[in-house]
Amino acid sequence: MRQLGKAILDINQTDFVVAGVSALACLGTLAGMPVWALFIGWAWYLAIGANKTAIREGSVTCVAAAVLALTAVVLTDAFAVFMPGMQASMLAVFLMIMALMVALKLPCIKHSLVGFNSFSCIFAGYYLGAFPAQSDYILNLVVAFVYITGANILGLFVGWASQQLAGFSFRRRDQQGDLEIS
Repeated sequence: MRQLGKAILDINQTDFVVAGVSALACLGTLAGMPVWALFIGWAWYLAIGANKTAIREGSVTCVAAAVLALTAVVLTDAFAVFMPGMQASMLAVFLMIMALMVALKLPCIKHSLVGFNSFSCIFAGYYLGAFPAQSDYILNLVVAFVYITGANILGLFVGWASQQLAGFSFRRRDQQGDLEIS
């Protein structure tokens, strides 16, 4: 209980900024954005470096994995023509996760956390209908990609923006590379 009291007394500017930006992010639901995907992207930003490089690297990995996940959706539908749905899905996921594992060995696709989360966001988000559904199959895939992957990537930027708004930065204090938080 004492630790909780201390934690409450230690609330600072960063805490308020993160809570405020999180609340504002909920407005994305008005545009049909899967806000949960934004929060996942924000977590990636923090987990993979909390810097501009994290945005670039996270975005590249996110897009690559999302394309593989949509390919798994298409393959599932194609395989379901000649095999039961569960087996079709399992085969499609197996093939595309193998492709993701190979992609993660490329220098431009670095973050397995982002890759697997992005794949999962698209795969689950597509089947849960976490985007404005379209009557055309291809358009439906494109809209799912734009909404879900777009929200993931927006989350990377929101992580950066909240960090900037909080005035949180790392600066080198001296030549030896010690970091100071200001």
